[in-house]
Amino acid sequence: MGFFDFLKRPRAEPAATPGRVSGDGNYYNILTPYRSRTNDILRDLRRIPDEASAIEYASKKVPDMGISLWNFLRLSNQGHETKFYDLKGNVMTSIESEWRIFAARVNTISNSGLDGLIDIFHKNAYLKGLQMCEVEVNSDLTDIVDVYPIDPQTVTWEQEEREGRKVWVPYQLVGFTKVDLSKGNIFYVPVDPDNEDPRGNLIMGTSLQPIDYQLQSLQDMSAVLRRQGYPRADIEIDREAFIKSLPANVRNDPKQLMDALDKYFYYLKDIMRQLEPTDDYIHYSDTKINQGGSTNPARSMDIRAYNEMSDIQVLSGLKQLSVFANRNTGITETWGTVQFQIYCNGIASIQRGSKRLIEEVAKLWLRVKGVQAIPVFTHNKVDWNSEEQRMKVNSMKQDFYANAVRYGWITNDMAAQEVMGVEKAVSKMPSGGDVSNGSND
Repeated sequence: MGFFDFLKRPRAEPAATPGRVSGDGNYYNILTPYRSRTNDILRDLRRIPDEASAIEYASKKVPDMGISLWNFLRLSNQGHETKFYDLKGNVMTSIESEWRIFAARVNTISNSGLDGLIDIFHKNAYLKGLQMCEVEVNSDLTDIVDVYPIDPQTVTWEQEEREGRKVWVPYQLVGFTKVDLSKGNIFYVPVDPDNEDPRGNLIMGTSLQPIDYQLQSLQDMSAVLRRQGYPRADIEIDREAFIKSLPANVRNDPKQLMDALDKYFYYLKDIMRQLEPTDDYIHYSDTKINQGGSTNPARSMDIRAYNEMSDIQVLSGLKQLSVFANRNTGITETWGTVQFQIYCNGIASIQRGSKRLIEEVAKLWLRVKGVQAIPVFTHNKVDWNSEEQRMKVNSMKQDFYANAVRYGWITNDMAAQEVMGVEKAVSKMPSGGDVSNGSND
């Protein structure tokens, strides 16, 4: 079955219900520019009981998780194109111009249009395992007011029997009212869902344990470095000389002698703490200052081994490859390109979810407009090839079609169309011509 035959197949029209039933999940009426800063990320992360909430928190606070989300969002939205076809397979350009106006005004909360809406879809997919939205239709069913992304963490699912079959129904608490989202224009696509589970899976769920270990290791290594890594001065008190300098009544009284020793000890300790880095040492002969390095240099730790061990687990949990997370030591250009291709294939699988949502929105938009057409939404592919690789591929393609002309399999015009994208070749080469030098003789 060809593409245009596929377009002619009858499809079920999406429902068109006026108004909005879902809520934004925000219980605050005022949003200030203030954002609190946390001092102990690991402590706060461990206090969050919900897995998705912990992932969202860590993506804003932990560098590795932050760059993972950044890479995914930037690469997953490289632009897009929406085409509308009539039942005969012809492109409807007049509808496309109206769609561009609509795409620019949706997602009014951020004024970022359809591009910003797609970013929110992808972010919810990456952090929360589900892309979900509601389309609000105006009261007279003639236009779409806006498209609202729905936070998957505000939705609960209940299995109910409807029309003789069991289905999962999404509910949301809007204010203090439990709302049935299936009564609105709701569309959703889960990420790698389990059998009979519409919630989807958390892509970054496997990163929480290694991130916890990484943060704990950084704290431990910091404590060890402070203990062993900084040079220290060894202050030695000549106790015998100090005791001789005391009055006889103090030397002969054990309690007074112990108090005097303690008083002098803490006196020196306070003096050393108050010294500036450029200050010189001035002391009596009963006190000796030995300059040296770490007090225990033989028991230092191998920090690199700790990092290498945790890095592997963190990158695997984040579904990242080393070239994307500043762990590209020893990575060749060829292997880096292979990693880029693998990563882009993973992004493409998430893009299929947002493609489905936008096409559902477009179908509903066409219906309320009274237009019969089939929308086809396409993401621009991520260009993961280097310029050198592209030139090599183009050169090989030219040789392939030149040989095809040489052997008489295709015409010069056909080769020019495939290689150069022009309708006709500027010159003719007989099937027995010399391909290597472009001769037509």
